[in-house]
Amino acid sequence: MPDWRERLAVPRAAFIPAVIWDYEPETDEFTRISRDSDPARWHGMVAADQPITTQLDDGQPDDGQPHDRTRVPSSSCSQPSLVADMLDALDVRPGHRVLEIGTGTGWNAALLCERVGGTGQVVSVEIDPVVADNARRALAASGQAPLVITADGAAGYPPGAPYDRVLATASVRAIARTWIEQSRPGGRILAPWGTDYGEDALTALEVHADGSASGSFGQRLAFMRMRGQRRGFLDPAADELDDAERSSTAREPLELFEMVDFSAASFTIGLRVPDCYLTVEDTDDAHRLIELHDIRSHSWARVTMVRGEHPWTVHQLGPRRLWDEADTAYSWWQDAGKPAPDQYELTIAADGAHSVRLPGRHWRLPLRPGS
Repeated sequence: MPDWRERLAVPRAAFIPAVIWDYEPETDEFTRISRDSDPARWHGMVAADQPITTQLDDGQPDDGQPHDRTRVPSSSCSQPSLVADMLDALDVRPGHRVLEIGTGTGWNAALLCERVGGTGQVVSVEIDPVVADNARRALAASGQAPLVITADGAAGYPPGAPYDRVLATASVRAIARTWIEQSRPGGRILAPWGTDYGEDALTALEVHADGSASGSFGQRLAFMRMRGQRRGFLDPAADELDDAERSSTAREPLELFEMVDFSAASFTIGLRVPDCYLTVEDTDDAHRLIELHDIRSHSWARVTMVRGEHPWTVHQLGPRRLWDEADTAYSWWQDAGKPAPDQYELTIAADGAHSVRLPGRHWRLPLRPGS
């Protein structure tokens, strides 16, 4: 396959804002990188095959004062080689009508315009007004003319339908019913799809004449969530932690690794344990915290891994016993032959119900409307 540079006809530099953000793992903070004050570093990041964070905290200004708030990326320009792979997987052709969910910098919309040609049409929907305006300016300067709409991408854009292709550039745990309704039979929907528990998989769906869509899961991805489907975590207070149910787990280190690894059991656990967000934190060289969060029911669990000690302590609080649920799902994965993510099939029925299938196994995902 040609190098990603040969597959991306539009350079991305013209679409990157003058200020971007570089994550520093040593400090767990983001550093402001300005094209004006640090051009060498800015151009180096833009030229590299890496994602670029272009907005933090939904654009909320940083007051420059010390505070406990962790800054969170909320808009970015994806890694170029991944952009090329996703465009190839979308199979965009001249003359296609394409709906893009998440305009971001506008670079991907420009690449889509190149692929559909003068006979095609690209509609791109961006929820953030400032991000959308910046993308419009960059696209106009590049000579590309997609229709950029400021709105929630979950609603699609009915006036431009029907679409041959729908591409989401933000991850989702539920495929919007509107995307299927606004697609032609035989059309393709491509989205980073994942449960609350684990990471996302590049998911390709074919739209059927009966209003359903089905497909399979592909490569592992790490994308920002659509704003209406973001995951949240709990931080129990000291008194809550004191009141939590305390037990232990005899699971071995390899088993705990499999429970949090996408290519092992993590994807399956997410399919079996709904509304459960996984976080993993190494507090020092000897301690790792595996935590499970359900903000809806205010349930929480923690496994405290300590080097040189075993079994490990488990804390659980709230109406759900999240660790017990995850542990049961891990056993199910083992009994099912340790299926990889790409062995599952996803189906969205005409009523919007999501279900997954393995040979001999099939169940519906308990997703609520709008989730």
